[in-house]
Formats: sequence, C-alpha cells, structure tokens
Amino acid sequence: MLPKILPIIFCTLLTPLLIALPCEVSAETELESGGMVIKADVMTHDQNTGIVQATGNIVMEWKGMTLASRELSLDRNSNIVTATGNVVVVKGNETAKGERLVIDTDNERGEMDNGTLFSKQKWGGVYLSGEKIVREGDESVFVSRGTLTTCDGTSPFWKIGAKELKSDMLEYGTGNDAIFYIKETPVMYLPWIAFPVARDRQSGFLLPVFGWSKKRGGELDLRYYWAIDPSQDMTFHLDSLTRRGVGTGVDYRYLRSRGSDGYMNGYLIHDFLDERWRGKIDQKHTEILSGDMNFRTSVNLTTDRRYLDDYGEENGEYNKHTNDSTFNLLKTWQNYALTANVRYTQDYYAENNRKTLQTLPELGISAVRQQIFSTPLYFDMDMTATSFYRENGVTGERFAASPRLTFIGGIPGYLNGSAFAGIRGRAYHTTGRDGENIDRNSAKALPEAGASISTTLARVYEVDGESLQKLRHEIVPEISFYYSPHQDQSSLPLYDYNDRLLHQNIAYFGITSHLGGKFRQGESYEYRDISRISLMQGYSIDGNRRDLLTAVDVQKPWSDLILTSETWLDRNSKLAFDSRFNLYEKRFSSVAPGIELDNGIGSTASLYYRMSRDFVEYLEARVSTKAITPWTFGYTARYSFDRSAFLESVYSAEYRHQCWSVNMAFRDRHGSPSFLVNFNLAGLGENTL
Repeated sequence: MLPKILPIIFCTLLTPLLIALPCEVSAETELESGGMVIKADVMTHDQNTGIVQATGNIVMEWKGMTLASRELSLDRNSNIVTATGNVVVVKGNETAKGERLVIDTDNERGEMDNGTLFSKQKWGGVYLSGEKIVREGDESVFVSRGTLTTCDGTSPFWKIGAKELKSDMLEYGTGNDAIFYIKETPVMYLPWIAFPVARDRQSGFLLPVFGWSKKRGGELDLRYYWAIDPSQDMTFHLDSLTRRGVGTGVDYRYLRSRGSDGYMNGYLIHDFLDERWRGKIDQKHTEILSGDMNFRTSVNLTTDRRYLDDYGEENGEYNKHTNDSTFNLLKTWQNYALTANVRYTQDYYAENNRKTLQTLPELGISAVRQQIFSTPLYFDMDMTATSFYRENGVTGERFAASPRLTFIGGIPGYLNGSAFAGIRGRAYHTTGRDGENIDRNSAKALPEAGASISTTLARVYEVDGESLQKLRHEIVPEISFYYSPHQDQSSLPLYDYNDRLLHQNIAYFGITSHLGGKFRQGESYEYRDISRISLMQGYSIDGNRRDLLTAVDVQKPWSDLILTSETWLDRNSKLAFDSRFNLYEKRFSSVAPGIELDNGIGSTASLYYRMSRDFVEYLEARVSTKAITPWTFGYTARYSFDRSAFLESVYSAEYRHQCWSVNMAFRDRHGSPSFLVNFNLAGLGENTL
C-alpha cells in the first residue's frame, strides 16, 4: 500500500515549489471531489488550469452513476467532465454507450456523441440511438437524427427513425418527421409519433387492428391507451367498419383496496345499414367492503336483440337466449348470511321485453346448520322475499321460508347417518292482468322429510414407485330417502321453478369410489386425486317419478342411472364423464364426456361432447400449441349435430419475436366469415394493469 501512496504525497508537497507544473500520479490512483470518485491507472492534475486528466481503466462514480472510458478529464473550475473512447454509463435500469460524453455536474446535463441509450423494462427494453443524445437530469432526453427500437442486436427487425426524438423517461416520448423501417426498408412516414418509454405502462397510441368480415366489411380499429394511475387505465377505440359505419368504444379497468376491482366496456355505433344507433355496455365490479361483506355487480345490456349476432366477438355470444344484469350484496356472520339481489333480464327470443320477468329485488336470510345445545339435533333455514316485475302480465311478491331440523348420528368409524324434517312454505300477493284483472293473496306449505346412511371403506397400498409412493382407495356406499307429499298448486302464480314443488317419494342408492395418491416431488411429497367415480339411481316407491330432463313417467319407478367420473391423467390433464341412462328406453337421456390435456410447456387441448335427448347435441373442441417455436397455433370449433353444421370455427396464429409479434384470427360463424390481424411492437402495444 505504501508505494501507491508515496507518489500522491510527493506530488502534494512539491507542487507549490515547482511553479504548478503538471503532476502525474500512477498505479491505480483515486480522486474524490464533491461526492465524485474517479479511479484510473494514471492521473495528472494541472494546478494552473485545474484540469484532472485520467487514462487507463477509468471508472467514475457519481450520484448512483458509474462511468467507464479510456480517457477522462475533469475541469474543477467549470465542473465539466469529458470522457472519450468506448464510453459506457450505467445508472439504475439505463445503460448508455457512445464515443464521447460531456457532463456538466452543476446542472447534471450530459451530451453523448454517436451513442445509444438503453432503458430496461419488465418486458424487454427501449433503445434510443442518435448522432447526439442530450440528457437533462434524470428525466428529459433529446436525440437528434436518431432511431427508436425495442429489438436487440445491431440490425433490429424494426425501428423508427426521426429527425428529433424527445422523451421525459417517466411517461412517454415524441418524435417528428419519423419513418417506420422493417430492417433497413422504409415502410411508412409519420409526421409525429408518441411512444411509451417508462418502466411501467404508459399512455400512448397502440398499433391499429385490421380486419374484415362479411357482415361488417373492412375493419380498422384505432386505439389510444391512457394509464390514469397505477391502479386504473382506459383504452379508447375508434372503429371504422366499411359496411356499418364508424363506432367508438371505451374499456376501463381499475383496482381498489382490499382486493376490490372491476371493469367497464362500452361501444356505440350509428349503423347506417340499420339506420339507427346500436351498442352495448358490459360492466363487472367487486367491492370488498370488509372481510364478511361484499357487493358485486354485473351489467350486460345491448340496444337491440340482434346486436350480439352482428357484433359479438366471444364464443357463444351470437346465439345467447338471454342477457342478465345482476346486483348482489352479501353480509355474513358466523351462523347467518344476508343477501340482497336485483336481476334484470333481456330476452332475445321474445318479441319484446315487456313480458320478461324481472327480479326487483330479492332479499334473503340463511341460517347455516347449527347445533341445538349439546343434542344431536341441528337447525337450518332459508328465507327469501322477492318482488317480481314486468310491464305486461302478472306481477307480485313472494315470501318463501324453508326451516329444517336435522338429526345426525351413527356409529363412529363405521356408520354415518342423518334424518331431517322441514316445511317449504310460500305466500304470494299477485297483481296484474292475465285475461282478467288480478289482485289476490295465496299461500301453500309443503312438508318434506328425508334420511341418509353411509359408510366408508378405505385401504392404503404401498407402491414405492419412482413417483407414486402410495395409493389410498375409498369406497363410500350410501342410501338416501326423500319425501314430499302431492299438493294441488294450481292456485299459485308461476314465476319460476320454485313455485311448483314436485311430489316425491323416492329412495336413492349410490356408491362412490375415490382413488388418491402420494407422489414424490424431488425432496418433498404431494398428495393429489387420481380418480373419482360415482354411480347413483333412484327408486320411486309409489311408482311415479320425474327426472330433470324427462316428463313424469307413470309406473316406471326406476330413475335414470347416473354415472359421473373424473380421472386425472397427471397434474394438468383429466378425463370427465357425466351421463344419465334410461333403463326403460335403453338409451342415454344425456351424455357429457370431456377431456382436458396440458403438457405444461404451452400445448393444451380439450374436447367436450354434450347431448340431452330432444334438447341439444353438440361438440366443442379447443387446441393450442407452442410446439413450433416461435409460433402459437390455436383452433376452436363448436359443431351442432342437430343442424349437421359447425356453429363456429376459429383459427388463430401468433408469431412472437423478441421485439414484435403478430396475431391472426379467422372466424367462421354461421357462414359469416371474419378475419383480424393485430401487430404488436414490444413496449408500444402491451399494457397490463
């Protein structure tokens, strides 16, 4: 250490006597001045001019910035630092490289010649390059005759060249006389551009979406993204449709305290094909008022019944029967829950909405099952008060209460048993007109009772495989009974299925098989399900029965045989099956098999079949794969066996590069094809809340 210090001491002592001749300090010297630290192999200080010259392995640290270069000079009189030769500056998430850099340490202004400034972002980063880069403090940046890109490498796939680029590095930048290049080929001239450059999402124009459809013609969607603050943002749309007109839309998203959040989508267009205004509003909100109280809304409204058929984008939107808007308030206590609900329904299959029944509102109180003192008896109850409304037809109020008393017993470890008895009461005040003016009160009370008994047979098998260590197999047989007497309910109004309680005198027999496993995961273990199979059938004691999907069958006491199962092929893939089999007709009343596959590295597939006898029969398939890098391909199809035709087919493809991507989708819906193309430049079109 002493040999390195001696030159400094010698230079300091003799400098006044040598008429301020330049003094050289070598061997990894270090200078501290005003919070600035400069290290170099060789350093000289001219006492007359106040200039410090450094060469060789230079590193300068100042206010969180680290600078490296081949040569550096510091003018102590003007506080100007000049660095030349492979200049590299690193500060926070930013790195600048250039031939020459001049820094005024008084106002923190820096000028770099023939340089590049890289601002690292969570999605990649922005490169600003130019003949001169001027930096004012930590915010403002000016680039003359420069380029902008988010691509790595010396030959980026795309870039924007401009006469002037300006950025505040906290929100967004702008450019004048800009040209968009793909490789070195100019593609488009832009007199002015705005681009986000901050570390978080920022306001700015997004790349347009192009498309075509048979119903709407050519489509061009211009979008502006507004980052209001860290917890909310909006996207504005200007949508040009050559066969329909010009539409405007807005998407608003927000986050609130305690996990509350929501969004709102609105769209409005003057459809010159229909010569009227058309549009929609979609809104969802969840307000967590406290740990035991929340408020939820879901608004789904359209201006007309054919709007979703003409403009709907989501699968299944175009053939919706109804659209519901709901408001729900939930307050819970340890043993009770209070609900308040409002439901407004648009019926798209009705001539108009005047006869559509609305729930305005419904109040409910539920008492969860709770033990009565220390007895084996438990009490629970549900109560609702509902107000029904419609413009034309019968309306009124309904009060319903279902108190129930349950006995729970059995033989611990061998047999589980329970029995219940209760009353399902309803009272109505009915008004309106149904062929005649109605204003009357009515009420009914229907007793109900039931019982169940079950046991669990379990066994554990040692496997000691490479992954599977143990198997646990459970078999749960169960017998249950439910009874409610026959009652004439024709005097009661009919608002929904709760107004007609079915007579039942039926016993159910069921058995459930559950298989689970203990799997080795490295140094730890994981328990997960392998399969669950349930088989159940009912027997009507008085010979009559009614299943969910069939009318009343006389003297056919056996219900449909119900089989449900879930089988997990691995952690991400499973098979599912749900069926109802009619023993008398020897055919399935309903079948719903399905399979979901996921290889965990970007490829998924699912296939579902739905059949309800005399109601519906269709097949739905989804496939997505990233096996062909950098492509992602997807396919979705819904096929109706009733119509012997595809309801909808969607083909999609995404090509993703390090700094750009393109999304393409072809949709064929009821013979009305459409095609959309969306380009994304990394950092200029990706904003998430």
